[in-house]
Amino acid sequence: MSVRKHKRKAAKHSNKHQHGIKQTSFVSTHPRAAMFMGSALIIIGLFLLIIGMGSDAKFGLAMLSMATGSLIFFFANSALPKKVEK
Repeated sequence: MSVRKHKRKAAKHSNKHQHGIKQTSFVSTHPRAAMFMGSALIIIGLFLLIIGMGSDAKFGLAMLSMATGSLIFFFANSALPKKVEK
């Protein structure tokens, strides 16, 4: 096979495995909204913790809400664009 033909075939098949589809999540596309949602979950968890002291179900829901809110808030905070100081 000649060199030119090999280059044509290599160029034709080079993009076969690259689809260019980038998966983006809600946290990475809208970090401020995700921070708001995370802080709202933390506040709801604290409210359930204060109000539902006697109930195990409310305690579990409060802990789950606060843990989820904390994780969402942390990842949204890391996804925010950083200010560049000159």
